[in-house]
Amino acid sequence: MSAPERLNVLITRARNCLILVGNMETFVRSKKGSPAWLPFFELLKTHGHLYDGLPVKCERHPERTADLKEPKDFLKLSPDGGCTQPW
Repeated sequence: MSAPERLNVLITRARNCLILVGNMETFVRSKKGSPAWLPFFELLKTHGHLYDGLPVKCERHPERTADLKEPKDFLKLSPDGGCTQPW
């Protein structure tokens, strides 16, 4: 987290999607982290790409979305990979 070169590798190697799981404050407060990570997270925030959980949507009902924050949310909000509405 303290090496700016690793952030560069992280960003440039992603082809279709980049999912970064962690605590933003931990990255920013790391040794040498603020100059590299803070602008990156600000850019994500500006474009609406920061989530407090894993954003999912039902393939059958695309308008139904949820943010999964805890393991129990998978069963509660996204049973069988879908949503709580009947097929």
